[in-house]
Amino acid sequence: METALSYLHQAQNATDENQEADLLNSALRSLNIATNGQKGPALSWVQAAISDLSENNAPKANEDINQAIAAIRKVVGHDPYTGKPATPAPATSAPATPDGGNDFGTNSSTSTPDASAPAAPTVTLSEDQAAAVVLIKGDNAEGTGFLVKTPDGPVVMTNLHVISNNPNLQITTNTGTVITVLSYKGATDRDMARIAIKDGAFKYLTLATDVSGTVQTGDEVITPGNSEGGDVMLNTKGKVLGLGPDRIEIDNPIYHGNSGGPIIHVKSGQVIGIVTEAMKVDTTDELDKASFANRNSAISHSMRYFGLRLDTVQAWEPYDWRQFQMQTTFLDQFDKRSRCLDCFLNAPDDNKPDDILWREDDKIMKANSEFFEQSTGADIAQQLDADKIMWSEITDLSNSDMDTIQNPNNFYLFERQRAKEEIAYRKAIITELNQINNNVNRLGSLPRTNN
Repeated sequence: METALSYLHQAQNATDENQEADLLNSALRSLNIATNGQKGPALSWVQAAISDLSENNAPKANEDINQAIAAIRKVVGHDPYTGKPATPAPATSAPATPDGGNDFGTNSSTSTPDASAPAAPTVTLSEDQAAAVVLIKGDNAEGTGFLVKTPDGPVVMTNLHVISNNPNLQITTNTGTVITVLSYKGATDRDMARIAIKDGAFKYLTLATDVSGTVQTGDEVITPGNSEGGDVMLNTKGKVLGLGPDRIEIDNPIYHGNSGGPIIHVKSGQVIGIVTEAMKVDTTDELDKASFANRNSAISHSMRYFGLRLDTVQAWEPYDWRQFQMQTTFLDQFDKRSRCLDCFLNAPDDNKPDDILWREDDKIMKANSEFFEQSTGADIAQQLDADKIMWSEITDLSNSDMDTIQNPNNFYLFERQRAKEEIAYRKAIITELNQINNNVNRLGSLPRTNN
């Protein structure tokens, strides 16, 4: 409850609507957890604020936030965020709760909501729909999935990135039932997994077979998911912003743990896509910055949210689980080394977390430490020799595993796309190292402080 108050106060002081929306959704999650999802005035006012903000009615959203804060203060007796004691509810009471609950959804005969107050927007699924959304958890990541029936039998749909490099995977329903996995398949052209399971007394969602013919821009969608890996399914309401051949853009905020969840089209009740990624809008280019600021811009927030279409997948490829884990672990490790090398070569020499990533690579650290051992007390010629030795060791690291990653037979079809991107990134680093070797001044600045 106190956490929700904190988020609401921060939302009042947010510098932009996107930040305010994120904070309101965080407040909603906190209230859902505190109340076990039961309806109450505080929940309703926060949902109303989210709805008003999505419709660009910031003044009304701020009024809703004030009402939500007052409703929470009424229950907890004070406001830990401001130190203020509870005050009488404002003249406009919180939205009516159909279950007759008090501010946090628990039964109370003292609750007297105003039936004339505006009802909060409905952000609900049917019981069967909610039961078809599942939690996915492994050693390294958590995410969401959902149950559907195919001609080949029942499956769990999710993103490949949710299950990649993620051993000891377990899939459970929202009632805690563990689902037995039989086999895995991956889409050949996009980040999508289909996991065959042992049939049980499960509920299933229906897939849209013609998204372009079913969905229009502006249609309402719901994205249930394991937000922030809290093991609690929270529903986020939004709208379709656009359709592409492979992707769907929505305005539902996406959090860690939402990946792999369904995008449910409210009007048809069908799944039109899988929640996949959030992308920050890059406005470093002046033209892009000006376009983004224009009131007629189709992009109105600093973050964009995307899902993948299910109806246009080209083909599905059978996966061997052990092989898939080995491939994706290798790619993650290869990527980590590339980022560490890039950081070592280009990041400022300070102690900010993003600028000392290279220290997480033991071999880069070793090469750097050996340079200082060899150069201590050295003359100019010996110093240059130490520089060249370190350059050679760093170059050897940049060339490591290149033969493996450049062999397409080592990867499933979708992972080959990622391998190509990793190869291009590493080759750019190798090119930079070759340029450094031909520049004495740059070569001399290569060593970094280890602490």
